[in-house]
Amino acid sequence: MNLGALGVGYLAAGAAISVVRAILRGRPSIGDAVLLLALWPMYAPFAFARIVDPTRETELLGALARARSSPLTGVLPDADSVRILGARLREAGCRLAELDALLARPDFDPVTVERRAEELATRGATGAAATAQLRVRTLGQLHDLRERYRSELDEVGELIAQLVTQAELVRLQPAAAHSSGELVRELVARVEGLGELFVYQATLEAGGPEYQPGGGRS
Repeated sequence: MNLGALGVGYLAAGAAISVVRAILRGRPSIGDAVLLLALWPMYAPFAFARIVDPTRETELLGALARARSSPLTGVLPDADSVRILGARLREAGCRLAELDALLARPDFDPVTVERRAEELATRGATGAAATAQLRVRTLGQLHDLRERYRSELDEVGELIAQLVTQAELVRLQPAAAHSSGELVRELVARVEGLGELFVYQATLEAGGPEYQPGGGRS
């Protein structure tokens, strides 16, 4: 591959990352666009790290505040617990944004790394091929982690929406309050459960034995 083709590929990668950033947060400033296009390997993680959508945390706090003014108030967590839950939800969103930025890099594409491993094996570079295969497995774990964050945050979002709906129902039918405790407990457990993903991510980053969220090691 010649230098010109590499340059085109580099700029194309920067343009693709700029598009992803625009989808997530809207059109970037001229300065951000230039930096993303020209220096995306260094600048993209910082640009994406700033894209921490506070919607989930805001929705959680708003839903709990609204429910507190309804007959559900007796089953809701206290103010300190709510702040902790909000912070955990915010951290999960930040980690997801960071993973999105990291995995957008071409050198973090499992297919590309797999091809590299096959090329090395064909050339007889068995040690290098084994290292590349290890990177493929690690990238697979990172992709799985990202999907788990996304899935958990989507589930929390649906539970928050249901809590808002349930609070309105209870205003109209106070007798329905007794059946709403389970919904609140599930929402709290889901947000608290994000801590397991934090532990799993820390284990991956430390290169230790594979910890599986939900219990146990593989």
